[in-house]
Parts: sequence; structure tokens; C-alpha cells
Amino acid sequence: MSLHSSNKKKQNVQYVDDYAADVSLREIHKYDLAQNPNDPKIICEMIMDELLLDGNAKQNLATFCQTDLDPEIHYIMDKCLDKNMIDKDEYPQTAEIESRCVHILADLWNSPDPKNTIGCSTTGSSEAAMLGGLALKWKWREKRIKEGKSTDM
Repeated sequence: MSLHSSNKKKQNVQYVDDYAADVSLREIHKYDLAQNPNDPKIICEMIMDELLLDGNAKQNLATFCQTDLDPEIHYIMDKCLDKNMIDKDEYPQTAEIESRCVHILADLWNSPDPKNTIGCSTTGSSEAAMLGGLALKWKWREKRIKEGKSTDM
């Protein structure tokens, strides 16, 4: 890393410039793992700078993005990043909270039987929409079969 020193009152103050660091001055691996690790803080800054090229989520009115979250939501999400959410046996309390959320949403959306509604969590609204679409397709198929109609559409 490039360090710039300044002696103020016999103190050695160091300033780090991420873009003067060795990793910034050479080609880095983008599609495979390098033999030697890079400084994770500098790589993080470089990725965050690259993400600045994306659109502004607060101005994204074309999707169902959650663009403004309370600090408590971020806190809970950060604390759960290391959990394998699909492993319900290893994380039974997380599974219970997920189930309660499903029932709350079922009640909010006027499900005929919110306490017995089946559902699951997803990582985003797109996944939720696809799962909802599949559920509707299965219900449609079930109804067509009962009516003796084709499901080949």
C-alpha cells in the first residue's frame, strides 16, 4: 500500500490511498481466484466504486425494490448472513420466525386460512413473484384437470 506520513507533534499519521496500492496498479483476477490474496479492504472499496455505476435504488420505480430500510432491519440481516436459511433443522428458530412472517403476510393479503397458509422466504421480490406465479399455475392446472380440460397451454 502507498502510505503517506506526516509528523505532527511527534506523531506519525498515515494516510492510505486505495488507488495507489499495488493491487490497484496491476491487473486483478476477475473470473477466477488468484494464487495470492489481495487486501480485502481495498478490494471492497474497488467493488463499491464499481457498484456506483449501477442505478440509484431510491429512483428505481420499475420494480418492487425495498429501497429504504430501518437500521434494525439491517442489523438483523447482518447478524443472519452466515446462516444457511434452507437448513431448517440447524436453524429452527429462524424457521419459526419465517413461518410467522408467512402467516402475517397471508393475513395481510386476505388468505382464506392465514394460520394454515404454506409459504417460504426468498431473497428478493423477483423470486417471490416467480414462486407466486408457479403457485397460480399449479392451482390453474388442478382446476383444469377437475374440469376435464387440457393443461397443455
